[in-house]
Amino acid sequence: MVDVSKYKELFVNESREHLQCISINLLTLETEPENTDALKETFRAVHTLKSMAATMGHPEMENLSHEMESVLDMLRKGTEIEKGTVDVLLECLDNLETLVESVASGKTVERDLTALYKKLDYILPTKEGFDVSIVTKGKKREEAGRVGPTIRIGIEKIQALQNLVGELAIAKMRLLQIASKQASHELNEITATIDRHTSELQDRVMEMRMFQVGYLFDKFPRTVRDLSRKTGKEVDFVVSGKEIELDRLVLDEINDAVLHLLRNAVDHGIEKPEDRKKAGKEDKGKVILSAMREGNHVVVSVEDDGRGMDIEELKSIAVERKFITSYEASRMSDTDVYELLSEPGLSTAKEITDISGRGVGFDVVESKVKSLGGSVRITSEKGRGTIVELRLPLTTAIIKSLLVGVESEIYAIPLDSVREIVAVGEKDLKTVEGKELFRYREHVLPLLRLKSILDVPGNEDRIGPVVVVERNEKIFGVMVDRHIGQQEIVVKPLEGMLKGRKEFTSATILGDGTVALILDVGGLV
Repeated sequence: MVDVSKYKELFVNESREHLQCISINLLTLETEPENTDALKETFRAVHTLKSMAATMGHPEMENLSHEMESVLDMLRKGTEIEKGTVDVLLECLDNLETLVESVASGKTVERDLTALYKKLDYILPTKEGFDVSIVTKGKKREEAGRVGPTIRIGIEKIQALQNLVGELAIAKMRLLQIASKQASHELNEITATIDRHTSELQDRVMEMRMFQVGYLFDKFPRTVRDLSRKTGKEVDFVVSGKEIELDRLVLDEINDAVLHLLRNAVDHGIEKPEDRKKAGKEDKGKVILSAMREGNHVVVSVEDDGRGMDIEELKSIAVERKFITSYEASRMSDTDVYELLSEPGLSTAKEITDISGRGVGFDVVESKVKSLGGSVRITSEKGRGTIVELRLPLTTAIIKSLLVGVESEIYAIPLDSVREIVAVGEKDLKTVEGKELFRYREHVLPLLRLKSILDVPGNEDRIGPVVVVERNEKIFGVMVDRHIGQQEIVVKPLEGMLKGRKEFTSATILGDGTVALILDVGGLV
């Protein structure tokens, strides 16, 4: 007898993919009952899942898949999709997902499916006469763009390979430093070759980590559909940019953040049909989830055409709850006010529901995005809607940085935050209301001394170069002691006491073995 337990991980991964395919196509059938391609894709996925469950010895999953298959076969043969049929099929899908996850966790989940089978029996008044044929024997689906043979590799194995490549890159930098001090043509020649091959290896491993954001986005149509029904709202959910690629680990990390933003958009952004009608809007609201490539970043945005946020109301709540003073509120820009949403417990929602609360949990969203080296931008207009943009690095493994020195310490500033480096003198500096400013072109910008912020011992009055940085549309200067240069660095997570410090996102190891902390520009303000 063949031991199939060793195929458990493969079974779970492939089952999740089939369930995702079923979910997407069932939602398509709900809005486009005549879409035969969606029906065929659903049937194929359910049939494959049934066969896999039978092979692996999961009878409950096999039986439920078989019942779904019977309903889908009936629809394939021309029976109209009646109201409620897709709901029953989605209920089957939910139970199949639970059964697959129970296999993944190794924990048996007791489920009473009696009521569900009765619903299926109602749709299928007789189970005789159904010819459940294997559709895959028919015309093969044409794929867009042929690819070569593929193998399935766990993300943890790719991560382990990435870590090794990172260590190799650090060793390469050390070797290059040693070679630069030696007058040896042969040594320079071999180090140049190692440099080239190591860089190519880094690129190849990075390609392995990149996934289309559709991997994440395809999970959400069902979520929005269920939320709209639960809240009694009509929502047109639009998804774009699914082909954009992003680091798989980044995609996994932002799943909860995007889910939270979508819940907010439906629950507290979109108005109920009667309220939209009074406001002169269409009954059906719109929520847009999109991804767009911008240089070395991907911007994931959630947009709704709902009620938007009231700046003055948000200021009033923030003052009332003592997040800011009335004087501070009077001088804040719209961007500054929206940043208040990252304060734990600050919400503009009139009613906190079990689904979400505008602002409740947004601090977690921003914290997660910042930990990935990204940023969050909110724009909103009362009565018109809200847009939340998550600006994310393509990868968190290797970044381009500017190395700067403060006394004997070395720090790295992500290069995408840097505008330029300028020299300043005493005449360019001034202090207003206790805050230091400096003259930059035709502007006067806030100035931060890195030595003071990080409590580095030394002469705090020394004037050094100023790194002009930009974060969330804010431009300011960071004074350092010296500018070392640009360098591509391997990112390492922070551990111990430094973990959680808002000034730092991570660390790196330089070619000479020195540890340099990577600054979070936004956390310096």
